[in-house]
Amino acid sequence: MSGQGWSRRGLAAALAPALLGACATPAARRLISINLTDTGPVTPPAPPDGTAQLETAFDKAKRMTVPVLLNGQGPYGFVVDTGANRTVVSTEAAAACNLPGAGQAEVHGIAGAEPANLAQVHKLSVGAVSSQNLTLPVLPRDRLGADGLLGVDILRGRRMSLLFAENRFEISPSGQGVEVGEGVNSRIPAYNAPIPVSAAYRNGQLVILDAQVADVRVAAFIDSGAQVTVGNRTLRDAVVHSHPEFGVRLAPVPLISATGQTAVGEFAPLPVLRLGGMQIYEVLGVFADLHIFDLWQLNDRPAILIGIDVLRHFHEVALDFGRKVVVFTPAVPGERTPSRSLPG
Repeated sequence: MSGQGWSRRGLAAALAPALLGACATPAARRLISINLTDTGPVTPPAPPDGTAQLETAFDKAKRMTVPVLLNGQGPYGFVVDTGANRTVVSTEAAAACNLPGAGQAEVHGIAGAEPANLAQVHKLSVGAVSSQNLTLPVLPRDRLGADGLLGVDILRGRRMSLLFAENRFEISPSGQGVEVGEGVNSRIPAYNAPIPVSAAYRNGQLVILDAQVADVRVAAFIDSGAQVTVGNRTLRDAVVHSHPEFGVRLAPVPLISATGQTAVGEFAPLPVLRLGGMQIYEVLGVFADLHIFDLWQLNDRPAILIGIDVLRHFHEVALDFGRKVVVFTPAVPGERTPSRSLPG
């Protein structure tokens, strides 16, 4: 976090084209309510046996950070960033590993695009999962807030889980993990039962189309690399039109991206955020005309990036890129994520 305002990772290279229109309004159903102010301190439970896992830390923005090996060297702390289409390595880590240069490419931040050096990585390993022959953008560590960003290019076709309360990150082939909605005998779901939300797959990104802010339908992206939840100006205007009192509460705030770019936004508590069959209250939203919305061709329709400020209030958030589903597991009452941070 910067003393000048909220830090915002705005990186998104080779991003998706325009999304399909929002799906039709679903039939009446039971909505599960989640209040972000209901959590409190708790001792994290022991991890289950026989599960591939990585111990995690949190950076200053409370984003989840995992150990990554570069050509067998490290580990280096990379932020798990589902909002970045490409993995990024810090200048310092690239130099320490003597990564060869591979030219330049444009990197897109919140205010526009700028050139960045590229580095060649023969092998990048996250636990038992490895990717080979990668060409990664290079940015200074003080901008990234970590040794790198683990983007969706590494997660494509896989299932990843952010287990906040257990201080773990899991990555596995698509389809593994808890099957949701099968073998449930009770008509009344448990208060902490997993909540599946269908998503669409667009050029590496998972987007939830069955989503609303108040009564405004939105396209919602899960962006674990963003410190705060950010909506575009079209969403802001639509919410203000239907809830004039919301406009009175908006206050200006500066945003700073990983590329060092700045933008001005407005923030206020959202009326309510609905993702599928789940309603989330007490979300503090920021609204701004970010370059990322231009890249996704979304500035003419309501859209929102769900940041780590919302995600870390859940026990677990799993993204299955193969099955195109996001599964939210509510926290046990009194549960809160650990506070262990990266060293230095």
